[in-house]
Amino acid sequence: MPPKKSNPKSKKSKSKSTTVSIPPGAPKSGPWSTSRILNSSSPITDKDIHSFLVRAVSDWSTSYTEDEKRALIDALPPRLRVHDIDASSGTLVCPITPDFVLGDQHVKAAVPKFKQHVADGFYEKGWQNRARAAMRERREGRFDAYLQEQVEASFGGQTEGVDPVGGGGGGADGTMGDGARASASASSDDGEWKGR
Repeated sequence: MPPKKSNPKSKKSKSKSTTVSIPPGAPKSGPWSTSRILNSSSPITDKDIHSFLVRAVSDWSTSYTEDEKRALIDALPPRLRVHDIDASSGTLVCPITPDFVLGDQHVKAAVPKFKQHVADGFYEKGWQNRARAAMRERREGRFDAYLQEQVEASFGGQTEGVDPVGGGGGGADGTMGDGARASASASSDDGEWKGR
């Protein structure tokens, strides 16, 4: 069953949004649109993206127009945005080799991570908006009380003076602070906590 199409003009929907921000030049509809590819029901989560990348680089000269090649190069990191022209054919040369895509550990690690992020909905517009709002609220200090409560609930006792984000309880010299030492001494020989 194909994924439900969302109506980007509808603002009354209270359900989880499955639309994403569409970058300039990306297809706005169809099977390769970002809203279809970068959402949690995307078909790419079950596909071999690494092999796709190898084929895309290997078939560079026959699979893409010069405009598509230029757009792909312009989407690469700055150090790879090289618009070299093949002297014999007069066409753009791919700045990435198939051997690089096949052997680079960073590419191999990034592909499954990307697929998991897509499956988890991290590229969906609703999730992106909630993440931006959470980061803004954190910068404003709005989570500090919540984090303080979570530290106290998880580790017990008052944690006054302990940074709830960075953890704490340790001494300035890197050893356990008094609170951590007291907690460590509260354990019994069999690993169970005393007094709880």
